[in-house]
Amino acid sequence: MGFIKHDLLVLGSQNAKEQDQKLTREQVRPVQILYRDGTIKPVNFFNTWGKVGVSSIACDSRYVDELFVSENEEIRRLDVYSQSYKTLDIGKAGDIHDIHFLDDILWISNTEHDEAIGFCPETNKVKERISLASFRTEHEKSADLEKVIDRFHCNQIFLNYNNEKCALIHHVSGWQYYRILFEAVVKQQGDGGVLNLDTQEVFPLKLQSPHSVRLINGSYWVQDSGDRSVKIFDQEWNLMSTIELGGFGRGMAFSENDNVGYIGLSATRKRYLKVIPSGKYLHNRVVTVDLEKQQIIGEVVIPNIEQVDNVYILNNKLRSKFESLS
Repeated sequence: MGFIKHDLLVLGSQNAKEQDQKLTREQVRPVQILYRDGTIKPVNFFNTWGKVGVSSIACDSRYVDELFVSENEEIRRLDVYSQSYKTLDIGKAGDIHDIHFLDDILWISNTEHDEAIGFCPETNKVKERISLASFRTEHEKSADLEKVIDRFHCNQIFLNYNNEKCALIHHVSGWQYYRILFEAVVKQQGDGGVLNLDTQEVFPLKLQSPHSVRLINGSYWVQDSGDRSVKIFDQEWNLMSTIELGGFGRGMAFSENDNVGYIGLSATRKRYLKVIPSGKYLHNRVVTVDLEKQQIIGEVVIPNIEQVDNVYILNNKLRSKFESLS
């Protein structure tokens, strides 16, 4: 497969809601290697990790023998060679999405509790805990809404081009109450954007369930998942262009040198088949994108999961680590 220029790590999971599930948890392979020849191999060590799977993995050159693995309500610090782990003490957490090293700190999107958590692996302690509560509007601070959690649905902490901490969120106003009232209905998205945690600026980008911000060739690429597209913004967050994907995007790896990006697309959930425009079941897959032309050039179907959570490029050393756990 000439359109795959790298070996990739693909993370996935079982659908959280029973009505969407086709696989049993025992059938799910949450961590898999997609080789550049198209071969797919599960990393069996992780088969039982997580209630539904594994959402994110982070590593850093200062911790060469370790992996930091997110599985919804906890993060495990895994020693690859002893195959033992310790759970990070990060306090109350839930529905953890992406975890990333930003400089020397592991930043965690504590989605259920509307927080950004900065964890220092060197001291093994939480260094910073940022609540998103200050971004809520006055209307949404009313007493009858205090029982609601996950108001913003923050799913990634990242550094912008000015080296400022930002949060990618589904609802810039912190208003997501209707999702509890109309759980059986596809959420009315379109309020997604970015919060600058350092300057307190809010960028309402009209995104629908956004995921996976990447800084590519001087611009921001964001998976506008509910719109089944990638939105590309300039450094002032002005929309420049759109790439239609035809699926719910989450997870992206890229190489500017090789002019290629890899985007995870999840299969259509059963309860959405009657209401999404396509109305078709589409498989879980990784699509390859030409970064300069901003065009899809190929795709690979990913088995053994019900949704794609993340995609990473593996160098030789990192690939060997995961192969040792297979």
